[in-house]
Amino acid sequence: MDLTLSFTRRGLVLGVATLLAAGGAVAIGLSGSSSAPDASAAPYGSVLAADSTAVAPDAFPGITVQGTGKVTGTPDTLILTLTVSDTAADVSSAMNTLAATMGAVQNSLTGNKVATADQKTSGLNVGPQYADSGGKTTVTGYQASENLTVTLRDPKSAGATISAASAAGGNATQISGLSTDLQNTSGPLSQARDAAFNDAKVKAAQYAKSAGRTLGQVVRVEESDGNPTPSPVDVRAPVAAGATSAVPIQMGSTDVTVTVTVVFGFA
Repeated sequence: MDLTLSFTRRGLVLGVATLLAAGGAVAIGLSGSSSAPDASAAPYGSVLAADSTAVAPDAFPGITVQGTGKVTGTPDTLILTLTVSDTAADVSSAMNTLAATMGAVQNSLTGNKVATADQKTSGLNVGPQYADSGGKTTVTGYQASENLTVTLRDPKSAGATISAASAAGGNATQISGLSTDLQNTSGPLSQARDAAFNDAKVKAAQYAKSAGRTLGQVVRVEESDGNPTPSPVDVRAPVAAGATSAVPIQMGSTDVTVTVTVVFGFA
């Protein structure tokens, strides 16, 4: 009587463990070789698949971890959105009045050292205005409106610039949005990168120790930076038409976050 025993490759793989840590995905490859992996081989990033696909045996003799670094910076820019609207008996008159009012607003901004390149038209609309009377709808006039997005690069003078632009446009002007942004991220971004890499290294060292191995050289680094997005600003006083005093503005803070995936070999 013949007896046949068969073993699958999966059943014989004892040296690969995949760990998911709270700080990100971690993959540990424990092969018989202690040399660093070949960076030209198949992408190491594949071991971080979100579907938790099993790591192929001897995929690499090392550890892949993710590290995160976050640095808080002070915004250096304000993004202002304003709308100018004018109503007249006909389309042509409404558009002409709008052009004159928006021209006054833009001249005010330019006079307060806001570059033309930082003044961008973000919308233009014109349409009829209706009124209901006795069950009958009639056209009472036409409204023309234009949206302008303005980048203010001097936070100290931004309040006065906003008030002056509002006064130039008069009752036709409406401030519809104001947010802060951090555009000069070189300093905070550099610090966040250092913090992210150090976070990854600490995690890798811990896993290597748990696996009974010694952490080796860095084989690969991949970065995913989280660029700061504009956030609403705290305007403590309403921007009224014809305002002449500077609007008090709170700039707040902005976070710069960097995430790195680092592949370490074993020593």
